[in-house]
Amino acid sequence: MEYKFYKKEIETTGSVYFLIESKSSVLTRFGDSGWTINMIQEIINNVENNKTKPKGQEYIWANENLTLYSNVNGILLIDVLSQKSGIDDTEKTNLLLNHEEFIDFMENFKKFVAENS
Repeated sequence: MEYKFYKKEIETTGSVYFLIESKSSVLTRFGDSGWTINMIQEIINNVENNKTKPKGQEYIWANENLTLYSNVNGILLIDVLSQKSGIDDTEKTNLLLNHEEFIDFMENFKKFVAENS
């Protein structure tokens, strides 16, 4: 899984966005303002704690652009924004990852946010 983090500041508002460049449009949906290392760590902890939960009892996290499901089968990320715009091709709107891939991504994202906050 290839990705690159970058920061964008909106001068007129002072808002800072932590963004992700990736071939997977689903992964880019994590990009947003307002991320803190505590928020990211909470997601990591919940994924870790729900690795063995069966489907139907999974950990769910969502924002307006993305929904995350974590259970015994791994991580399912759904690009809600693309679905709302009418894209219904699951190969474009869904991303399946194993727990380790996702946690590694989130740890790297947390490090980037910490270094750039």
